[in-house]
Amino acid sequence: MNNNSTAITVPTNPYLHATPAPPPTSNSSDALNNLGRRFETAAKRAENLAENLYNHIRTGPGLIDVAMTRLDQAARVIADGGWNNVFKKEFGEIHGEKLKKAFVCYLSTTTGPVLGTLYISNKRIGFRSDNPVWTGYGQQGGEGRWVYYKVILMADQIMAVNPSSNPVRPGEKYIVVLTKDGHEFWFMGFIFYEKALKNLNKVMLHCK
Repeated sequence: MNNNSTAITVPTNPYLHATPAPPPTSNSSDALNNLGRRFETAAKRAENLAENLYNHIRTGPGLIDVAMTRLDQAARVIADGGWNNVFKKEFGEIHGEKLKKAFVCYLSTTTGPVLGTLYISNKRIGFRSDNPVWTGYGQQGGEGRWVYYKVILMADQIMAVNPSSNPVRPGEKYIVVLTKDGHEFWFMGFIFYEKALKNLNKVMLHCK
């Protein structure tokens, strides 16, 4: 198994989905080091952004891996014609649905944070891991396999969206999404935490 992988066992949960994925590759270069320095320089312009960016990078396996993932994601978004097309490709289409925002973040799991993108539309929210993750199960009870990890929630299935933070490290902020049937999802490591929280709350208000 790749050392940068996250081994998870997908529990019985109607909102969790796993789609087959090829094994991940690991790359690094001087360009990524330069990208990291540009991140650092830009972050100094705003204290909150700097703290959020620092927590986003620290949550993941390292600056190079996080930066490489962001570059791969940017290339995929451009190739697919924008965030809206990526969202439709990954989660399908619903009549009258409009993608509002997309935020890079992590989904907290029992075996560690999973890096991905949180999509927020007027009808649902969706999360997809940016990299393949190794699951502890396979088809028909066989060996594990590489998959993309997904969460799909219709807006009317959400009971609450709660902000939270680590009492030891207040800069580590979370958004807890609770479903009406008792499931909860913890999202963390946002670069634009306040904007993500605001847009998730708008989805809640839209359904009331």
